[in-house]
Amino acid sequence: MSLSPIKLVAIAIFVTAVLAACEPSSDPSGDVGAGPVQGDAERIVIDDRLFEPNTLELTPGEEVTIEIVNNDGGPHDFAIDAIDLNTGTIESGETASARFTVPEGTTQFRCTYHDGMDGRIEPR
Repeated sequence: MSLSPIKLVAIAIFVTAVLAACEPSSDPSGDVGAGPVQGDAERIVIDDRLFEPNTLELTPGEEVTIEIVNNDGGPHDFAIDAIDLNTGTIESGETASARFTVPEGTTQFRCTYHDGMDGRIEPR
């Protein structure tokens, strides 16, 4: 049985779409960037699907910069849903940054790719 060129193209498009849907990705939002931070920053390292540290003590109302280093074997991101901030995808071995004003109260951050990979910002 031979497939027509139209059917072959349709199959190729379908397979490409399925594979693309399986690759994690997220879109950047907020004041974020790629690469190491120049100057003062809090630092979070991603390793073994964990944020280290997973708790940051920061002063509410203060503007801070967080440097996020991905030392894990796969892609991750750093997101704070309460302030619509997301670094976008941080590939293995890459570094990203996020600058924001610290919200009042305890605020969660997370990796949107992995359930349970989260941390929190506690008021200082």
